[in-house]
Amino acid sequence: MEKLFKRSALSAAVIGFVAGMSMATAPVAHAEGFFEDSTINGAVNFWMRDRTRGNYDPVTGSDTDKETNLDHSSIYTNLGFSSGYASGVVGLDLNVYATFDMWQNGGADHEMNFWDVNNPFDKNASSNSCSDVWTDCNSNGVSYQTVAAKFKLGENAKARLGYFQPSVPTAMGVNWSYAAGTYLGGELGFSVGGLELGAVYATRYKAPWFKDTYELRTTKNEDAGDAYSLGARYTFGNGLLLDVAYAGLTDGDRKNAHIKLKQTLDNGWYLSPQLYVIDDDEQYDDTAFHLAFLSAKTFGQYTVRAEATYTIADSTDISNSMGNFAYRLTSQYGGSNGAYDIWWNNRSDFNHDGEFAVFGSVNRDFSDLGAPGFSAGFSAAAGMASSDVDGLDDLFEYSGSVFANYAIQNGALKGANIGFYYTEYVNDTDTPNWTGWTNLFQDESDIKVTLTLPFTIK
Repeated sequence: MEKLFKRSALSAAVIGFVAGMSMATAPVAHAEGFFEDSTINGAVNFWMRDRTRGNYDPVTGSDTDKETNLDHSSIYTNLGFSSGYASGVVGLDLNVYATFDMWQNGGADHEMNFWDVNNPFDKNASSNSCSDVWTDCNSNGVSYQTVAAKFKLGENAKARLGYFQPSVPTAMGVNWSYAAGTYLGGELGFSVGGLELGAVYATRYKAPWFKDTYELRTTKNEDAGDAYSLGARYTFGNGLLLDVAYAGLTDGDRKNAHIKLKQTLDNGWYLSPQLYVIDDDEQYDDTAFHLAFLSAKTFGQYTVRAEATYTIADSTDISNSMGNFAYRLTSQYGGSNGAYDIWWNNRSDFNHDGEFAVFGSVNRDFSDLGAPGFSAGFSAAAGMASSDVDGLDDLFEYSGSVFANYAIQNGALKGANIGFYYTEYVNDTDTPNWTGWTNLFQDESDIKVTLTLPFTIK
C-alpha cells in the first residue's frame, strides 16, 4: 500500500503540474518563458543487426559452429519537448518513443524493441502470444522516457520530479538504446562555484526495452525497496574534476560507490583514474572493486583512446564460479544501472574476478581529404584472469572492431548519420557459455548498421 501511495503521489504531482499550468497562465506574462524558451525535437532511427555466437562442447573438447544470436531490423523514433520556466521557476520535460521490428529472427531481448515480459527479474510473458520469451516475445509499441516537472530554486538549486534520468552528481545511471532508461522519483541539485551536489530518490525503474516501470529487486530476487544516492563533483582551479557518489537501497543490502578523477592536461591528453565499489553479501564473498584508467588525445585528424581495467569480485559460490562486476543497484541486467563511464563496444564486459583488461582505439576524421563528415577507425580489447575454481579453465578473451560513420552534409537529409560497426570476438577459454565464468560467452561475429535522421520542430 505504501508503494502504491508513493507512485500515485509522484504521478499526481506531474499531472497536477500540467493542469496547474493551464490555469496559472491567466497572466500570460508568467507563462511566456515556458513556451518561448521551449524546444521540440526528435529522431527517426533505423537499426540493423546480425550477431552469431558459438559455444564450447566439453564432450568433444572443441568449439561449436556459430549460430544466430540476434538478427533483426528495428525502427526507433522519439519526440521530446523541453519547456522553459514559467515565472523563471517551473518547467516540464516530456519525451516519448516508439519501436517497430521490420524483421526479427533471433533473440527477443535485442533491446531495440519492447521485450514483452513482465520485468527483467521474472521474465514471464506479458501476453498469450509468446510461445517462448527468448525468441518470439517482442512487442511493437510506444512508451515514455521522460515525464518530469522541473524547478529552478533560486540561482544555485534545481529539482525534478516524475519519470526522469538523473542529471545531478549521483551513482545512479540508466540503460541506453536509442532511448534512456527511466526512474520514477525525483532529484535535487545544488551548485556554487566549482562545487556541485546531488541527491536522487527513486521508487521504480524501467530499461528502455520495457514499456512500464517495475520495482527494484535484490540479488536473491526479493523486494529491495527504493533507491537513493548522494553525489558531489568539484572542479579545482587547474581543471581537475573530482566526482564521488554513493547509492543504496532502503530494503536491500547492496551499496554502490565511486571515485573518479578527470583532467585534460595542457598538452591535450585526457586522463581519468576511476574506482568503482559494490558491497552486496548476496552476490560477493567480500566487497567488490573495479579499477579503471581512461586516456584520450587528438593528434590532428586522429583521435586515440587507451584504457585499462582490473576487477576484484569474489563470488559467494567461490567453489563453482568466478564472480563479475556490474556497477548497478541490482545484480540483474536491466533492473537498474549505475553511473559507469567505461564503454569499449567490443562485446565482452571484461569484468570478471581477477581480470586485467586493456583497450585501444584509433579514429580518423577524413575532412582534410575532401570527405567532411566521414570518419573511420578500429579498436581492440583483451582480458585475462586465472581461475580459482577446480577444473575451470583460465580466462583469455580478445576482440577487434572496425567502424565508419558519415554525417550527411547537404540536401534534404543534412544532419543524418550513417554508421557501420563490425566486431569479431574470440574466447579462448574452454568452457560453455555462462558456465563457471558467470558473464562469459564464446566466439561471436557482430555487424551493426545504423541510420539516424534527427529533426527539430522548434
